[in-house]
Amino acid sequence: MHLHRIDWIIIYAYLAFTIVIGIIFSKRGTKNIDEYFVAGRNLPWWLAGITMAASAFAIDTPLGITGMVAANGIPGVWYAWSFVLGGAGAMGAFIFASLLRRSEVITFAELIELRYDGNGAAFLRGFKSIYFGIFANAITLGWIIKAVMIISKDVIGFNPNTTLLVILGFTLFYTTLSGMWGIVATDFIQFFIGLIGVVTLSIFAWKYIGGLDNITAGFTKLYGAAEAKQRLSFFPSVHSDFFITFIVFITMKWWSNPPAAIHQRIVASKNEKHASFSTLLFSVTAFAINYWPMIVIAVVAILVFPNVGQPEQAYGLLMAKLLPTGLLGLMLASMMAAFMSTVDTHINFGAAFIVNDLYKRFIKKDGTAKHYVHISQISTVFMLLFAVFIAYNLDSVSQAWYYLATLTAGYGFLIVARWFWWRINAWSEISALIASGVASSIFSPKISDIIASSIFGGKFVFLNKYAEYIGNMKYGYRFICIVAICSVVWILVTIFTKPSGEKRLVEFCTKVKPYPLGWKPIYTKYPDIQWNPFLVRNLLQWIFGVIAIFCTCFGIGSLIFKDTATGLLLLLASIAIFTLIYMTWRGETKVREQMKSIKF
Repeated sequence: MHLHRIDWIIIYAYLAFTIVIGIIFSKRGTKNIDEYFVAGRNLPWWLAGITMAASAFAIDTPLGITGMVAANGIPGVWYAWSFVLGGAGAMGAFIFASLLRRSEVITFAELIELRYDGNGAAFLRGFKSIYFGIFANAITLGWIIKAVMIISKDVIGFNPNTTLLVILGFTLFYTTLSGMWGIVATDFIQFFIGLIGVVTLSIFAWKYIGGLDNITAGFTKLYGAAEAKQRLSFFPSVHSDFFITFIVFITMKWWSNPPAAIHQRIVASKNEKHASFSTLLFSVTAFAINYWPMIVIAVVAILVFPNVGQPEQAYGLLMAKLLPTGLLGLMLASMMAAFMSTVDTHINFGAAFIVNDLYKRFIKKDGTAKHYVHISQISTVFMLLFAVFIAYNLDSVSQAWYYLATLTAGYGFLIVARWFWWRINAWSEISALIASGVASSIFSPKISDIIASSIFGGKFVFLNKYAEYIGNMKYGYRFICIVAICSVVWILVTIFTKPSGEKRLVEFCTKVKPYPLGWKPIYTKYPDIQWNPFLVRNLLQWIFGVIAIFCTCFGIGSLIFKDTATGLLLLLASIAIFTLIYMTWRGETKVREQMKSIKF
């Protein structure tokens, strides 16, 4: 790929911008670890929401969407769309955001010792900080860095080592120098750069292929008329292989608290209202808007490069084929922006786990604010170096990571339930993690094959049959089995172990003000706690919020695919529902303010 002077000017200007931002916010961002990790809890909703979307818009996101569309057509994107229902979507906005913001924690590992007590809680906090905050986080970044290396070498033609050194060097500079303030300032601009880039490429792709009629004709030629129609629809056919997976994803897979990057912005928001608004803004932006340009690009890329080795490569090849001088530089800058906005967030919240949940909690509890900031900066550097090491050794760790990645497959129900049932304790979570890991291993095609073939050399017929059965088992059925086993285990453990002490439960409820449902013993004894009285209202907001987000999503999709009447009707419906939600939200806010003024 040949870049002209204007392309390089655009790229250099963007990189220079990140340096300026890092310097501007360096003093403010390094006052203490609250400023460094959660921006002093002072982010407005629009900034928090857009930067959530920026951190989720990684460089591998359009590649992943291309892979989903290549495998299952547009319905394959339900792997992502299903999370509209969960902690990263409407449930996060209407249920979790206010609870998390009131908790005033920095990481979700810190939440463990706010909710539970005893040695089990201390162990669980340490484990989650190491597993989720450091190792799993570094592996995720490693995959993203690996994607950049492949794109740099195979598509753009740059030296991947030099490319990484430059981009990661700039990212590390402003992230280490200014913490969360520098991250949100750069991410805000990076989001729009990334969005402009992907929309531009989608427009060029649409014009190049000649519009919807040619897309339909091309898919019909590749797959046949019936399958082409299914692949270009928004929902999977009942008779398709993907349908069971679709059902599992929209019923079970999305159960979760907000992931770390979203959690960090929620607790960094100005107040509960800003936390909820920011999460809703993220949900609409990420799930309803961002994916459509990528879907258009994916559909065209599949037609233009039907025989490419990996479908994900078609995205980069299409970019190199279609974009002219200037726009090519903009597209590369947008890809760098998507990459950097993900890296800065991950190395910052990874450092937060190291400092807040390991170093400050278990090693040095009485350090000065300056000392902890210094350790935070060192930890930021460590997180990036660890992720780069993983990226360069990904093949050698892939088997171990495949097993570890399944550890929490059946864990989602519990981390939602712990907000609603007083009896859940640290051992409930520990047992859920163990049961999920064991069950995921039992139902893993790769691990079952390793056991039968590699370990025992295929000598035992029953192990060979077991590996064959698991290998042929659909993902959806495997997931149901894992969730069922995990749920039975943690519920039994909860029933037969003691709950956290009353003092800890009262402190937790006083801090986060949960819904009284499921907290009857504490609610009855301590009615003066400002319990949240809006459960029914918030559940209705969640349901209608999901409907509104999907109306927005499929309204835009319908307009793109020339179903104008349906598209406009869905968008009008989404506006009406969002208006209704906002009106109920305003009424709820007034009641909360009145409750705060009451002295017990």
